[in-house]
Amino acid sequence: MFLLDPFSGISGDMFISAMSDFVDKEELFRAIKKVIDVDLKIERVNKKGILANKLIVKKNFESFNLNTYKEFKELIERANIDKDIKNIALSILTLLAEAEAKVHGISVDKVHFHEIGDYDTIVDILGAAYIIKELNLKDNCYYKPINVGGGFIKISHGTYPIPAPATAELLKGFNIFFSNFGELTTPTGAAILRYINPKPLDNFTYIKVSYGAGDKDLEIPNVLRVFKLKDVEDIYILETNVDDISPEILGYLYEILKDKVKDIHFVPIFMKKNRPAYLIRVIVKNNPEEIAKIIMRETGTLGVRIIKYKRFIAKRKFKEVKIYGERVRVKIGEIDGEQIMVKPEYEDLKRLAKKLNKPLKDLYIEVLKNL
Repeated sequence: MFLLDPFSGISGDMFISAMSDFVDKEELFRAIKKVIDVDLKIERVNKKGILANKLIVKKNFESFNLNTYKEFKELIERANIDKDIKNIALSILTLLAEAEAKVHGISVDKVHFHEIGDYDTIVDILGAAYIIKELNLKDNCYYKPINVGGGFIKISHGTYPIPAPATAELLKGFNIFFSNFGELTTPTGAAILRYINPKPLDNFTYIKVSYGAGDKDLEIPNVLRVFKLKDVEDIYILETNVDDISPEILGYLYEILKDKVKDIHFVPIFMKKNRPAYLIRVIVKNNPEEIAKIIMRETGTLGVRIIKYKRFIAKRKFKEVKIYGERVRVKIGEIDGEQIMVKPEYEDLKRLAKKLNKPLKDLYIEVLKNL
């Protein structure tokens, strides 16, 4: 678990620089270079007495002529990269385009990235996508209030107050504050935050701090600070007993909840007078009251118990194995650097088993042999 502290704002390169301490840098660079021909390295720089990581990008081409959403999208779609990284990158890019489109009252396909239409935006989006996937950050991260800067900025459409219009659109619902240091939070940085969807957090226990440097030199350290939190998170368990409901209703409840919660259990039980019934148990991280309302509407139960727990979690990461020309993701669990679990993803195995007409259990063994 991580907490982002953008006390000096956030940009794409600041995010990559700060988070690079927690991923395999060579794998990170390799994912980016599959799409765009650049040389990459992380240097240590001093920002007002703080040693911070700084992403250095050197292009290996004369010019970069892409500046529309459509061109950026096609470049990423053609890339021979991990499917999840590609989808995350496309989602961040689309958030940027949708913000620009809404501000200027045009369709997404007509969006031109005047200010961010350069090769380093592709680097930032791809690098962020790799990190988000590798560290499982989406809906699984926290943040402190975001410094957007202050004053005015000149863009292709004229002079605008900070945050720039697209940035302001992307940061709706976030806690922000202003300062007197110009633009500190960029549209790309805001789009990364919007995709991750971090939650505010006041009190926390952390085990490591990392810093990602920005380009400017300010009166304050121009860095994005990231806290690696203790691997403990809050979860909620929702429970209710039902004894007058058909299996079809439970099946439908599962369908509408499966993408909103972490897990769902239907446990056969006996209630008063030996009546057979079901205990409905749902595990969620956020919005327990909203999930409880869904359960009550769908089942007619008149009450749902909500219990808050602390959950200790292992570090999770994914690797890809290629067998029979197909990629299979493998989930790996670690505690204190010790590997405790290796498991191929069921959906990938199922897809491959159907395609090849092979037993899933045999493919499971083959994946582990090729890991």
